[in-house]
Amino acid sequence: VISMQEGPHWYFQDYTIDKQFHYYNTLMEADWVYCHNKSDVNYYKGLGCKDVRVMRSLMITDDLVPRNEWGDATIIGGNFVSWYGGFDSYVVAQEFDMPIVAPSMGRKIDREDEMDIQHLPYMTWIDWMNNLSQYHVGVHMMPTHAAGTFTLNCAFHGIPCIGYKGLDTQEICHPNLTVDLGDVKRARELAVRLKEEDGFYDECSKLARDRWEEEYSEEHYL
Repeated sequence: VISMQEGPHWYFQDYTIDKQFHYYNTLMEADWVYCHNKSDVNYYKGLGCKDVRVMRSLMITDDLVPRNEWGDATIIGGNFVSWYGGFDSYVVAQEFDMPIVAPSMGRKIDREDEMDIQHLPYMTWIDWMNNLSQYHVGVHMMPTHAAGTFTLNCAFHGIPCIGYKGLDTQEICHPNLTVDLGDVKRARELAVRLKEEDGFYDECSKLARDRWEEEYSEEHYL
């Protein structure tokens, strides 16, 4: 019997007391637990799980083509709630002096549409990936450590993405753009470097795509 993590490892703590312990007991009975990130492993081991393994996010790239042109907009990875850290991303994204675009997620709140942000409509994943290819840079200051698909998607296109530590996809694909949780000051400094230093931007872009090829392409799983 195997349990697969979905969302951050603490998510179950928002359940009622009885459901929290039911979930815990289920984990204790499982032969092993698959989790999202290396940072999750010690949590589950600390709970007493028998065996904990990391299951990486995988992209099936059929019909996807990496970007071949560079746009002049910044894409941020979520809405203005603590789950996505949208406010942090917005503050950092302003350093680029470019239009800011964001996807519409399930936790989008009232009055976000009144901001100077273009919100994308809900779309299929293929449409999302094709749309993502046009952006110059990504910012995803998301404190919630889950599957890390936004930073992975950016890496596929060679889009540099600034984000917090704790996500394997961020740390592996964008190591030079990864900051400690809450270190918005450092994130803004990196944004300035990406904006003003062409060499730094090109280095981060190439590294992201190379790391995706090395660590996350389908061939890596064969």
